[in-house]
Amino acid sequence: MSGLSKSYLLNGDIKAGLMKLALPLMVLNLVNSLYNIVDTFWVGRMGELQVGAVALIGPIMGCGSALVVGLSAAGISMISKALGSSDPEKANEYATHLLVIAMVFGIVIGAGCLLFSSLILDWLQTPADIYQDASAYLFGISFDFLFLFVLNIFQTIRQADGDGRSAVVFNAIAAILNTILDPFFIFTLHMGVLGAAVATVLSKVLVMPFVFYILFHDHDHVVCSFKSKMKWQVFKELIFVGIPASLAQFLSSFGFVLMNKSIVGYGSIAISAYGLGNKVTDLYYIPVNAFGGALAPFIGQNIGAGNRERAKECFKQAMILTAICSAIVMIIGLFASRYLVLLFVSDASNELMNMTLEYCFYVVVTIFFMGWFQNIHGVFSGAGKTRLILILSTFRLWGLRIPMIYLFYYFTNLGPAGIWWAMVISNFITCLAGQFFYQQYSWLKNEQKEG
Repeated sequence: MSGLSKSYLLNGDIKAGLMKLALPLMVLNLVNSLYNIVDTFWVGRMGELQVGAVALIGPIMGCGSALVVGLSAAGISMISKALGSSDPEKANEYATHLLVIAMVFGIVIGAGCLLFSSLILDWLQTPADIYQDASAYLFGISFDFLFLFVLNIFQTIRQADGDGRSAVVFNAIAAILNTILDPFFIFTLHMGVLGAAVATVLSKVLVMPFVFYILFHDHDHVVCSFKSKMKWQVFKELIFVGIPASLAQFLSSFGFVLMNKSIVGYGSIAISAYGLGNKVTDLYYIPVNAFGGALAPFIGQNIGAGNRERAKECFKQAMILTAICSAIVMIIGLFASRYLVLLFVSDASNELMNMTLEYCFYVVVTIFFMGWFQNIHGVFSGAGKTRLILILSTFRLWGLRIPMIYLFYYFTNLGPAGIWWAMVISNFITCLAGQFFYQQYSWLKNEQKEG
């Protein structure tokens, strides 16, 4: 690990250090969002229903990607702790095993989506007017899992080492390629929504040789190596720490699948509005959520080095930065949402516009709660307390949000607004619960496994 990255994580001004790591994460998350933004932009040129078809598949991808989210949480915690305790060889070992697990499961999950695509769409009760497009997009995007997993693990390894720039570069290159390839496959080759999926996959494939070269040859940072034997104990350790976060992400994504299923009852335009609203609000979340991502390696390395008081101060400073950022984003979001909707779907109907703007309003006025939740997530992730992440995520979705959605659906006349209210209330209550867990300071124990 470079001396520079270790110095700002363990010493110096915390607020400046958080900004140093958060800014590249903001750029990286914006670049990652460009895949969906570009797809939505070009698919939106085909029509409102095609936007709904792609939106319906998003949470399915989230369910499939749940494993790599857990692996990333485990990787950041364990690699950063190893580096914080001055054990770079152990960090390299963790990185290698992470990469192997990600590649194996990327192949398995992609194959599963291909085999069971019809069953998935039938279970979702996909409307007939978007079924063909949804099926085509799911088929194409199933090939993306392997390359998506590798890029995520690359980001995790570099982030744990204090390097927020490398992942930005490669994701930016892939996003630019996707921007070029999308209209070519969608319109020039007349592939429709399938072309959007193919462009996304191919853009990642083209950067893979460079990603693997850096993973195995950049010895100034954590590197992967197959010179040593794979150790089953290391696999178990990573999986043990990662499973709770993976399960939390799966339950969260599956909850969004059920939300999509409930939105189907309001019609195809409602699905499009929800999908379009997510694309707009994802942009607002990027700066607010970045501090939680930056916080994880700060927490991990400072706990690994025994700097518990500095770890607590890191959380405090992250909350201050999040509050300032949330206020700025809220003001911008209240004025910009309409123009962003028109950017994606220039001929949006009044029904689509009004429903999408209503969703965006609920998000921007309560966006601080999402940033707060992400900071708590960053603390527990960095400390390796992934069971607490599972508890909070499960409580937010299955204890609060899903029950409220169905209560509002069957016992009120709120319509789709009932879904937006359920999201707001569940976020706020979960933040209070997460803050309660944080105040117990159980996460300060210097250990790599859940205790």
